[in-house]
Amino acid sequence: TISGGKVYTLTQELTVDGESDITASFKFFYQQGSIRVVDQLNPHPVNPYMAITLEGDRPTEVIRYFNSVGVVLTHEISYPQENRVRVDLTREASTGDVLYIGYSDYNFDDNGNVTRVQQFRANDDNPSEFTTIQDRFYTYDDKPNPQNELYLPFFANVNFPTLTFFSSNNILSYTEGGQTFNFDYDYGPDGEVIRQTPPPGNEILFGYANCSDFE
Repeated sequence: TISGGKVYTLTQELTVDGESDITASFKFFYQQGSIRVVDQLNPHPVNPYMAITLEGDRPTEVIRYFNSVGVVLTHEISYPQENRVRVDLTREASTGDVLYIGYSDYNFDDNGNVTRVQQFRANDDNPSEFTTIQDRFYTYDDKPNPQNELYLPFFANVNFPTLTFFSSNNILSYTEGGQTFNFDYDYGPDGEVIRQTPPPGNEILFGYANCSDFE
């Protein structure tokens, strides 16, 4: 449910043999400089599902609380230079032990799309030493990305956020290790994505309600 460009509720349904069950439901609460996301199926008295800190319109910290196991995942987001975003990832266990996982660099073109992602894993014994775990280059179409700036699902898992969160348009391909992997799309009459097929071949379908302008 989106109003004024802000997501207020997000619901996931599972349909089997024509019967649908709600498997996830989240509510977004906005304050000056922050967003709080509450899991409506598993409310927690102390911590929300996710807490986001903003400077202007840009996130600077996203904290994901795994309340059932007491784990906290912190994404620290910085903007070291124009057309570049860095995300540092830290995990705090239920015991209070803190592990710095590493960082990811997102490099943008002038159209607001991430064209290169480099991910680095910190050495457990020496956090100042890093190993490159991913280095990918991306190309894009010129159509609006319907998943741009969606905190869920891109900050929900124990990993760096997917570049889809940051990019204005839709990925056409990515290249890694000398191999190129292509995405395929169907578009609606206003340029909106109605079907995406990523390289593994699993289709993602998109539907829209009360969205008259996609430009």
